[in-house]
Amino acid sequence: MNHKSPDLLRPTLTAGVVFGAVASVPFLSLLNCFCCALVVGCGFFASWLYAGECRRGLVGFSPGSGAMVGLVAGAFYAMTQSVLETLIRLVIGDPTARVALSLLEKIPNLPADNRDMLEQALRQASEAAPSVASFVLGFFMMVLVAAVFSTVGGLIGAAVFRVSPPMPLPPPSDDAPIPPPSAPAV
Repeated sequence: MNHKSPDLLRPTLTAGVVFGAVASVPFLSLLNCFCCALVVGCGFFASWLYAGECRRGLVGFSPGSGAMVGLVAGAFYAMTQSVLETLIRLVIGDPTARVALSLLEKIPNLPADNRDMLEQALRQASEAAPSVASFVLGFFMMVLVAAVFSTVGGLIGAAVFRVSPPMPLPPPSDDAPIPPPSAPAV
């Protein structure tokens, strides 16, 4: 009984787009400060989705497959997060820099030279539109981060949601006795 492996596209695309969209939302992206939680969660969620597909298809799901699922989901995560974050910054600027600027104004004992330098840098960051170079650099950095951490999430997910392939039936033996025909019912 040879079962075909399920398609990687649906579970990895779903996990990558969902977690990439969450990571592009200002302040929700701070969840990644906790050991890249959103990126690891992306690989873990993709493993959960793929394990379900493997169960339905009667196919095994091992940590090696989990690593591949996590890696592909991480690529979709990086694309989604980079594009949506750039669009958000084009529309509303950098909200994190604006919050940091308002917090800076509440620090009373900061030397004037340091305050001016920080205010100028934060104002530029909050008002500047992202450039093509910053998008490309950010995208490649996110691809590297997502490749590592989403693969780790996929490995963890595969260990948690492991699916063993069904045991194959033994081949018929020539020595096996043939069962007698059943008697017809009266």
